[in-house]
Amino acid sequence: MAVKKQYQGFYIGLAAADRLRLAQLAQEKKTTRTEIAREAIRWYLEHHEQIAGETNEGELAQAMKYLADQIVKAQNNGVDRICKMLARQGRAIGTLYELSWMSLPDDENARQAFEAAATKAKQRMAKHVENDERELAERMKKVVNG
Repeated sequence: MAVKKQYQGFYIGLAAADRLRLAQLAQEKKTTRTEIAREAIRWYLEHHEQIAGETNEGELAQAMKYLADQIVKAQNNGVDRICKMLARQGRAIGTLYELSWMSLPDDENARQAFEAAATKAKQRMAKHVENDERELAERMKKVVNG
C-alpha cells in the first residue's frame, strides 16, 4: 500500500529580480534554489534573536543621541539665559557706578577714593573668579580622570 506524502511546504513570493538572483546563485553553487532558500531560512532562525538585538541597539543608540542632543540644547539655553542675566546686571552696575561718580563733589580726594574703591572691588571680583575657575578645573579633572 502506497503512503501518500502530505505537502507541508509553503510558497514564497519573490520579485522577478530576486528570483533571477536566486537562480544565478543556485547555478554558481551548483545546487537548487530550494536548497539555498532552506539555508537562508535556517540561518535566519539561528540568528533572528541577534538581528532583533541589533535593531534594538540601533533604536537605543538613536534614543541616546536624541537625549544627549536635548541635554546639550537645554544646557546651551541655560548658558544663554545666564549670559543675558549677567549682561543686564553689568548694565545696572555700570549705571550705579556712573551715578556714584556723577554725585561726587568736585574734589580730587573724593575722586581718588572712588577710584581706589572701584579698583579694590575689581581685584576682589577677579580673586573670586580665579578661585571659582580653579575649583571648577579641579572638579573637571576628577570627572575626566575618574
